[in-house]
Amino acid sequence: MSPISQGSTAIISSVVFTSLAACLVLARLMARAIILGVAGPDELAIVVSLLSSIGFTVLICEQVKYGLGKHFSTVSPYDFEQVLKFLWWSIIFYNISLTLTKISIVLQYLRVFVGQRIRRACWSTIGFIIIYGIWTVLSDIFSCVPVAAFWDGNIHGRCISHKFLWFFNATVNIITDLIILILPMPVLSSLRLPTKQKVGLMFIFAVGGVVCLVSILRLHSLYIVSISEDTTWANTEAAIWSSIEVNTGIVCASLPTVKPVISRIFPRLLSSNRSNQPTYLRTTTNGNHSQNGFGQTPIRLVEFGTTPNTISKVEVSDSVVSITGDGSLQGRRPADGDNKAILITTSMTQDVENRSEMGSEKDLVY
Repeated sequence: MSPISQGSTAIISSVVFTSLAACLVLARLMARAIILGVAGPDELAIVVSLLSSIGFTVLICEQVKYGLGKHFSTVSPYDFEQVLKFLWWSIIFYNISLTLTKISIVLQYLRVFVGQRIRRACWSTIGFIIIYGIWTVLSDIFSCVPVAAFWDGNIHGRCISHKFLWFFNATVNIITDLIILILPMPVLSSLRLPTKQKVGLMFIFAVGGVVCLVSILRLHSLYIVSISEDTTWANTEAAIWSSIEVNTGIVCASLPTVKPVISRIFPRLLSSNRSNQPTYLRTTTNGNHSQNGFGQTPIRLVEFGTTPNTISKVEVSDSVVSITGDGSLQGRRPADGDNKAILITTSMTQDVENRSEMGSEKDLVY
């Protein structure tokens, strides 16, 4: 009779969540690269993150093959060594995927926000994430010196406390999730939109909060491993939560970008007969400083799926411009004492190919 094992649970959950992440990334690439033709470095980052997640899933399967999910007493010394070897590799792939997903999200912010202060904050965040990502990878590679001492008990080496390393990296990981979650909120809260639209926009940017919640829930599984002597059994839960965390991050980073694909497949789902209606947002300025603290031009051309009104264009200029019922433009240049205006044109279209454009500017879907 075969020993009791949780291995199949780890494999199934990892494969399911990785497959979901792969579907969202494919939809994202279809939307950005094929439909809109605006693929950028954030797409490259999320693709490499997905590849790392796939590698992480394969390594979990290899760990299960040699004993992950079984009680330690039923695992041979050779098999346990193999479990540790694949665990060493899996931690590297896990951290690479997490780092690149975070970078992809902040690069998306840079597509949207044009205010100098918010852009500097985004670049500073990317810099911190890169430094932290390098630390996590190197600290895992060289957690034992020589490296093979991580999995080979016959080698007498020096190792960092794994308990300290796990909880330190997990804590900083949660902090970076919170930074990414909070980063766009001051700009979004300063926009003078109807409450429903503003909440919709903030929800789109706050979807990453799900990842932060998963990261917090994962801490419990790390604690269980840290106090257990039945490591191959206890580590199963940590492997499952790590897979959920990595792939949920990829899903949340890709969800806001897939509206063009949904519109193409289900054209009536996001359609409406509502005509274009301009909405004016004003940011009061005093000299060169804006009240919102993030510059006076917070958002560039962008489309958000905030039904029933979809923000399809945001224009910031020195002129106050409105669109009349026949589609013609009316406007004036403001006097020096006037407030700057941000024009948001809300529109819903029956077919994605028939989206209206102003001049040569294309809708940018986020």
